[in-house]
Amino acid sequence: MSNSIKNNIDDLITVVMPVYKVEKYLQRAIDSVTNQTYKNLELILVDDGSPDKCGILCDEAAKKDARIKVIHQKNSGAPIARNNALDIAKGIYVCFFDSDDYVEKNMLKFLHNMCVEHDLDLAVSGFFIDTYEDDANAEKFFTLDYIPQDNIYKSKESFRKDAYMYFDKNMFYPPWNKMYKKSYLDKNSLRFTNTYRDDFPFVIDSIRNIEKIGFTSKQFYHFQRARKESETAKYIPNLYDKRQEEHEIMLDLLKTWDLYADVKANADKNKLNAMDMVSRRYLDRIIECIENFTNEKCTLSNSEIKNEVKKILACSYIDESITFARPKRMYLKLMYIPIKLKNVTLCLLQSKFITFIKKHFLFIFNKLKVARA
Repeated sequence: MSNSIKNNIDDLITVVMPVYKVEKYLQRAIDSVTNQTYKNLELILVDDGSPDKCGILCDEAAKKDARIKVIHQKNSGAPIARNNALDIAKGIYVCFFDSDDYVEKNMLKFLHNMCVEHDLDLAVSGFFIDTYEDDANAEKFFTLDYIPQDNIYKSKESFRKDAYMYFDKNMFYPPWNKMYKKSYLDKNSLRFTNTYRDDFPFVIDSIRNIEKIGFTSKQFYHFQRARKESETAKYIPNLYDKRQEEHEIMLDLLKTWDLYADVKANADKNKLNAMDMVSRRYLDRIIECIENFTNEKCTLSNSEIKNEVKKILACSYIDESITFARPKRMYLKLMYIPIKLKNVTLCLLQSKFITFIKKHFLFIFNKLKVARA
């Protein structure tokens, strides 16, 4: 054990956990925190006006373990819940967990050691996504592995030129596979915004000016997803607007990092890598947006769907993304063709095929999704 770890062995770690309508899973989530090998922690449970027995379960847990604090608030959403917990958090480091997931028992100790030994403001780990068939068959599930490359960065420049690799491994979308230094969050006024998929802007803001960040290929966090709640579940009316907003956040990030290029011929290697990543990411989400219209729960007529797809294909971001994207896998190259041709009929035919695969072969779909870089 290094001297730095010995000197900081008693650092308090705060775990923030919003709670809403997870009565069946809450105890497992709580136990996975309180049973950590790292003992000096506080767990802040935020009952977000849950209509079931979650509030009672939170209070009962707090009576059994003095390390647990409970906030009861009217239903305001996970972002407000997390922010309210951050306002009272006393930890030197902070983690954000969801109350229907669970973590490996050595997560806090390992990430704390990383943070202390390398003086990090942010430590990022690999994770699992466990997709269950249904509640009746809880033992029947498949797991997808998300594993980043091990690395420690001590400067903005060295991290930024490699960041595209970690975006490709989906490391920067959720907040829960991470340990943050609380003083870094406070110094940069980092809080969650109350928007659709609120995690993404928070994580992007947290890495925008980061210097000291580390990654471990070890996996600790288990994100739980029931098949019926997965991508096959619902039609999202405003999905395209949200994806456009996310893409603009990404472009703004690249501009902040001086990694944006508008002309391919003038771009250096680092800019080409960054633009390739953000372009593939955007095209993947355009495919997702079009496939959203072929969801069986979509309420639009055929003519309305065609008009919406036509509007999507007219966006100038598509031309830019087609120019910079360098997909390595043949199936992605093929999937980009209908978009490149801006052919509404081909895009919808492809989307119907994707919908079919998601409905009947979800495991294959998710494996391809993980490997899409």
